[in-house]
Amino acid sequence: MNKKNNIYTLKELLPCSQLSPINLGINLFSVFKMMLFPAFLLSLISTYLKHYLIKKRYAMQRDQMTNFYRRDYYEKKLLKQRNFNLLIIDIDHFKKINDNYGHETGDDVIRHVAKRINNCIRSKDVPVRWGGEEFILSFDDMNHQQLQIKAKKICQSIASFPILNLTITVSIGGISTKNRHFNAVYKAADKALYYSKNNGRNQYTII
Repeated sequence: MNKKNNIYTLKELLPCSQLSPINLGINLFSVFKMMLFPAFLLSLISTYLKHYLIKKRYAMQRDQMTNFYRRDYYEKKLLKQRNFNLLIIDIDHFKKINDNYGHETGDDVIRHVAKRINNCIRSKDVPVRWGGEEFILSFDDMNHQQLQIKAKKICQSIASFPILNLTITVSIGGISTKNRHFNAVYKAADKALYYSKNNGRNQYTII
């Protein structure tokens, strides 16, 4: 009934009213205040909650230091698999790095190694920080020969340039197999890893 600032105004005669004519109008500010502003506010809250939940879920799935999957999240998926192309990667002499240069340097080495590993794999490949300086990589569509090429590439990538002025290398054990439980696959790959370590490190063994 406000005559001012209306984008639409209509005068009507109403038989049941003592006031004639009645001014009917639409005021943009009133519409915004009563309808659009609450809707805009709800939209902001909804967007914030959505981003918060995505961030929370990401934090639950990913290791903060490396951005690889966390073991406690991804191990359940590995236990359900039956076909594997798997690499276990371990940083050589990592305890000496911690002892000689401190744990902060050790953490930085882990971050740099993870970045180099990530540069060697595809977006659909699955990297998992298994614990400490050990990583697991899982690949969907690879054969034995392709897994060897991938392991070689990772070894060379990490050893090619110093990290924090330190010569860093990794040892790798891997397996390409079908119709086997993850526990058996992991044990076999772990044996291959120790074979690499016991034979000089900075190398890979794929079975």
